[in-house]
Amino acid sequence: MGIREAEHFVRLVRENPDESIFAGGCSESDIAQAERRLGVTFPESYRYFLRELGDCDVAGEEIYGIVVRDGRMLGVVTETLDLRESTGMPSHLVAFRPDGMGGYFTLDTSEMSAEGEAPVYVWGVGAHSATESEYIGTDFGTVALDLAKRGLGIA
Repeated sequence: MGIREAEHFVRLVRENPDESIFAGGCSESDIAQAERRLGVTFPESYRYFLRELGDCDVAGEEIYGIVVRDGRMLGVVTETLDLRESTGMPSHLVAFRPDGMGGYFTLDTSEMSAEGEAPVYVWGVGAHSATESEYIGTDFGTVALDLAKRGLGIA
């Protein structure tokens, strides 16, 4: 689970250029640098997304990735670091999209599976642990695919 869904997600983004914006894939060195800055290892399906798209919005469903501008690493790195500093979000969580209600979809890297996937939770401002958060899904690929299908109106 995870990689197949991430591949399907990437296909949907590319097949719907009128409703999708993406930055372009990231290099392995950019991904490694982002992991070092955040002190985590990204799940495999999220790494695939980063390599293929970098960062994207599909039909209004924004997903933070890695965008490098003027030597500064934006997207998932700045958003996650800002949340850790301003709200006390735990260091094992990686915020990859806002939920629209003040919380953030996060990858819980402390719960990596044998397949290299991390579960997704919505972490709300004021929460103190992932256990207080709402469980969303088993992995990034599955959640991203569901978001894209919802945004594109695909059953």
